[in-house]
Amino acid sequence: MAKAKLDENLVAESIREIIEKLQVPATIEVSRQDSIFFVDIDSEDSSLLIGKHGVNLESLQFILAVRLKTLTGDDDFEIYVDVGNWRRRKEEKLKQMALDAAQRVETDNEPQAIYNLTNSERRVVHVALAEHPAVETISEGEGENRHIIVKPRN
Repeated sequence: MAKAKLDENLVAESIREIIEKLQVPATIEVSRQDSIFFVDIDSEDSSLLIGKHGVNLESLQFILAVRLKTLTGDDDFEIYVDVGNWRRRKEEKLKQMALDAAQRVETDNEPQAIYNLTNSERRVVHVALAEHPAVETISEGEGENRHIIVKPRN
């Protein structure tokens, strides 16, 4: 059986099918930057698609990625699904939290810990402070206890 070509149309059609099965009315926009696909969904039922702490959004993104890998045989791509700019606003808050922690580290010269973040949230903090001249970040702990330490750069 011929594999489908991975492009914006396939991504849009796949997410549309998934959302139709959920019987949630929504509009979908797909954009692409190299091998990264951005899926922006707007819906009056956005809270249903997002779920508590974004858990439904993460599931939607995972299901879409698996579907695309199955249809195309390609796994050299990334998918970011956002509903009503929820993920974008959350990332902005995380970046601000990271910069606030960096400011406290600079002022007090004491490391700051940031707890209760998911893998992707920790990545946002690491990236936000990667180029910071005065601080660096490290992840410590295992599983549920994994957290970030923002500390003075040596």
